[in-house]
Amino acid sequence: MTLFEPHLATSHAFDTAVRISLAGTDGLLLDVSCGPFDKQLQQRLWALNTSLRDQHRLPGLVETVPGVNNLLVIYDPHKIHPNAAAQVLSDLWLTTQPAPLKGNTFVIEVTYGGERGMDLDYLAEQTGLCADEIVTLHSAATYTVAAIGSMPGFPYLVGLPRELEVPRRQIPRTLIPKGSVVVAGEQASLFPCAGPCGWHVIGHADFDGFDSQAIPPALLSPGDTLVFRPKGQVK
Repeated sequence: MTLFEPHLATSHAFDTAVRISLAGTDGLLLDVSCGPFDKQLQQRLWALNTSLRDQHRLPGLVETVPGVNNLLVIYDPHKIHPNAAAQVLSDLWLTTQPAPLKGNTFVIEVTYGGERGMDLDYLAEQTGLCADEIVTLHSAATYTVAAIGSMPGFPYLVGLPRELEVPRRQIPRTLIPKGSVVVAGEQASLFPCAGPCGWHVIGHADFDGFDSQAIPPALLSPGDTLVFRPKGQVK
């Protein structure tokens, strides 16, 4: 292996290939995705993240950022060579067992449809379900926060019923409101602040997901669970 190889290390464990790639001059991306979201792999990544952060297993570690079936590791390249850091990650992955995080549970009230749920009818067309059936399915599921990213406090939620899986919009919207309840592919979310979005907006919630003055600033964390509850009639 050399420093300039795009993939520094590859190992095999639990029938999945682990790809460790350079991420800039001081980062490594450990990617274990191999298709649809895998809860067991995510729990192993959470356990690896905890081990790195709390047990100081990697010399020169600066920061870790859990993603959806991946983990970004920022380190000081003056304290460890990238190839050596990649080998540490690969070896740790082989010995890490899945460990669910004990998060908090949140109940979010949602007003479905209407001007602030403008894609509910489109979702009905694409799935062959009526609006009430979509609301029933969406609100009956329990969602887990897999990762926080994309924008401050934005939760990537897994647990969306397969009947509601629809590809992202071909043309993203430049701005949707804070509190928008969205779905795309096999994931769901709700917006902590206004911003651009290519997901489908099916409702709105009074949700304050990010406060720059709070510690921690994001309300939700990986391992938290959410349930959505309909508020009023579907519009």
